[in-house]
Amino acid sequence: MIVGVIGSGSIGPDLAYGFVSALVNDADGIVYLHDIQQSALDAGVSRIHGYLKKGVSRGKISERQATLIHERLRPTLDPKDLANCDYVLEAATENLPIKRVILRQIEEIVSPDCLIGFATSGIPRAEIARDAIHPDRCFVNHPFYPAWRALPIEIVLSDNAAMGKRMIDTMKLLGKVPIVTSDVPCFAADDIFCNYCSEAARLVAEGVATPAQVDEIVHRAIGGGGPLNVLDLTRGNLLTAHCQELMRDGPTGGAWFEPPEILSTQGNELWHAERKKAEPYDEKTKNTVLDRILAVLFSRTLFVYEQGICSATELDWMTRMALGFREGLLSLALKTGGERVQALCRAYGHVEDGFYIPNSLTKDSDFSFYRTVTVEQEDGIATVSIYRPEVKNALNNLTIDELGHAMEALRSDDAVTGIVVTGFEGALVGADIGDLSKLKTQEEGEATCVKGQALFNAIEDFPKPVVAALNGPIMGGGAELSMSCHARVVGRKLMLSQPEVNLGLIPGYGGSQRLPRLIDLDKAFHMLRTGTPINAEKAFAWGWASVLAEGSVLKAARELLVRHRTDPSCIQRIDQSPMTLPERLPNIDIGHRSRVIDAILLDVMQRGLSSHLREGLKLEAQGVGRAVVTVDFDIGIKNFFQNGPRVPAVFMHE
Repeated sequence: MIVGVIGSGSIGPDLAYGFVSALVNDADGIVYLHDIQQSALDAGVSRIHGYLKKGVSRGKISERQATLIHERLRPTLDPKDLANCDYVLEAATENLPIKRVILRQIEEIVSPDCLIGFATSGIPRAEIARDAIHPDRCFVNHPFYPAWRALPIEIVLSDNAAMGKRMIDTMKLLGKVPIVTSDVPCFAADDIFCNYCSEAARLVAEGVATPAQVDEIVHRAIGGGGPLNVLDLTRGNLLTAHCQELMRDGPTGGAWFEPPEILSTQGNELWHAERKKAEPYDEKTKNTVLDRILAVLFSRTLFVYEQGICSATELDWMTRMALGFREGLLSLALKTGGERVQALCRAYGHVEDGFYIPNSLTKDSDFSFYRTVTVEQEDGIATVSIYRPEVKNALNNLTIDELGHAMEALRSDDAVTGIVVTGFEGALVGADIGDLSKLKTQEEGEATCVKGQALFNAIEDFPKPVVAALNGPIMGGGAELSMSCHARVVGRKLMLSQPEVNLGLIPGYGGSQRLPRLIDLDKAFHMLRTGTPINAEKAFAWGWASVLAEGSVLKAARELLVRHRTDPSCIQRIDQSPMTLPERLPNIDIGHRSRVIDAILLDVMQRGLSSHLREGLKLEAQGVGRAVVTVDFDIGIKNFFQNGPRVPAVFMHE
């Protein structure tokens, strides 16, 4: 892929660095960074080199990766160098007339099928692409700070579905999580963020609190670093004022959106000119600041939700990941409660000036949404996707609950004939290590497994066919979820493993019992006792995968479910009956791994595989309980958090 980034100012170099890092394993990947001024280009390249130096020194990237990134980044003053780009992102200005001029210049250079994006904080796509030669290939691509590593990116699509799919796939390839929003001023996140920051500025202008007090009060309550601190980090005062004007003049605007004058007078000056120092405040100040800030946050978040500007699951995730709050703002609204949210918004006032009073949390409303799961239906097939992109869709307790709720709803939906289970971008990396680290007793370990096994057993017994679609790291609990499905469609990026032994643990959601029933016993024993991963080709050749797809795994999974309607034999459910084990089990070198954990695993496998699957699962859950109270489990978990998954734990074998 060849990418062009126009503008080497505030965010262009960061975006170029993020894109070229995502393409580091693409032998033909190139990222051009273009600017019309050599000084700006030099400054941008210098910033990227600083990122590389810091990344190498901290062990985040290797010397080889840094060299490749350096080689594949092409700074240029000549816009004609962008002629062969597959995708060009304009990140030069927030000025609409200049954006249109740049668009006209881009279209004269690139091919008709080159995708064009605009890194705008608030200008609608229709306004930018109004005079485009090929408007269908023009999109809003709104990134977040810091642009080189922030996962979310808002996308406003055109009317061309094929071009839109290419745009979304391109963002994923470049390491981003695309969030589709409506084409309205400031889209979803900046509607919330800019109004939030403007309210903070008003509080300072009115003398209610100082910048330090505002940031301290807000951050202590909901996180996010404090609105004025974030404005300092992004030099965002004037941009926020600009976005307020866009919303003020938009279809749902009004006088309330008028930017506070202090944003303009503050300009590029910092709210915290010196290192921020704690300033005391009384209870009245705290309550006034927090009530007004929460009223604005709830008003705008629920406006975005109620107007359908963005899906609820993605909105909640984005307000946590892009805006930095401790939890998503829809989740916070639900936790706060409808009565309290309504009271805050009504007490704030300004309704006559355009302040929005939400209605989705009134007493008679039925407001709920999935935080970590998405469900889509098309032509009788439902796709249930785990949505935790920041942790490769690791399964936490909430995900287990929501997945169970979604499956039960689909069980009774007569319009659904089959289900695809997947994760964002096809990854399912297993149980959330944070949840595992909280296990302290044998009873807690066993209970956690019983809960997960109940869901996976229900999927295994589901009356409608369930197919897993996988194309990334599939590990631990993610592999176990996949094995509870009736078939597994995998792509070439699959990397499959049961790595629990590296944590001083054994599988707890069925891995020790289902894996040997799917593949050769010797191979299963080796994978389980060493945590060794296998690729897609082996997973298919060994019988773990039902289909090895060359293209989209979701499409292939859907095709398998359609074929099942006329040929039920194309999906074979796992044999749950007892297995006959050889007298001598394979002799395996477990290396550095814990001998006490290996002994528990062997015991569980020998007794469990000789029994019916469900009896074996009970034994497995008990085995996890036994493992949790070992010294080696404590060592394995601490090693993971301190050193990461690539550093082997030094087990005590006790």
